Amino acid sequence: MTIDYSIRRWVKHVPRRQWEREEDSWDGIEEAIPPAIVASRPLAEVHRLDLALFVVFEEASLRVSGSLTRLAPDTDTLNFCAQQTLDEARHLEMFQRRLRLTCEALGDPARAATATQAVMSPPLKRFISRCYDVVDRGEFVEALTLMNLIFEGLAYPLYAYEERYWRPIDPFLASLVHAAFADESRHVGYGAALVKRALDADPARRERVQALCTEASLAMREVFDYYVRTFVALFDAVARKHGDLFENAEFAPGRTIAATSYEEQVRTIQDSMQREHACLISRAGLSHG
Repeated sequence: MTIDYSIRRWVKHVPRRQWEREEDSWDGIEEAIPPAIVASRPLAEVHRLDLALFVVFEEASLRVSGSLTRLAPDTDTLNFCAQQTLDEARHLEMFQRRLRLTCEALGDPARAATATQAVMSPPLKRFISRCYDVVDRGEFVEALTLMNLIFEGLAYPLYAYEERYWRPIDPFLASLVHAAFADESRHVGYGAALVKRALDADPARRERVQALCTEASLAMREVFDYYVRTFVALFDAVARKHGDLFENAEFAPGRTIAATSYEEQVRTIQDSMQREHACLISRAGLSHG
């Protein structure tokens, strides 16, 4: 199946359809930070930490995707990287604004400027720096692999969990996460197709990228293992503290957070991430390391 990477296709399907539909949905949701978050210090802290982590990921994605546009080997690839750059810039703006509103609502507007550094672990910082180094060296396929297949490829399965968690408490944030998930699903899927196309005629380079993929996937899985365990512990503790607010909040379709233990939540999320990532890597013509 041939994928249409043309500017005409992007303009027709993303800004004119997807973005307009999302903007319309936001018009019907209150953007102000919900009183329940302002009234609860633990809930407010989880809210702020989660938004800060979204900002960290979107900042990194924006820088790498923007740099990939100058390295794109052909017009189709350039068009894709340009659209991804617009997507990431939009995500970053949305989550930064939500983070600022949260900090302002809590009476600590200056906290927004330092929140991202506080949430970034040393292994995550090293992985992001590695993505920057690779793209700055001009290694297009390698940078695309690190960003779209590994960095975003492991992260995007978490979006559905995030959306369900925040839906009863902060519907506006849940809608932002849903919108970002739509874009990230496209980034990883189209990115896999571009990596496969680039490597099909170059077995030697495929072998090098395979080694990079295996090693980097392991490093990033360790990063996500830390964040999944840490954030699920926080999310679960806050949900149980505010049982009335989270009474109907779902961990997975048909399963509430209240009825699912912390250990089962972590195990289910990790299994989902690994399963989705294995499929993605396979679609790129690489084996899952």
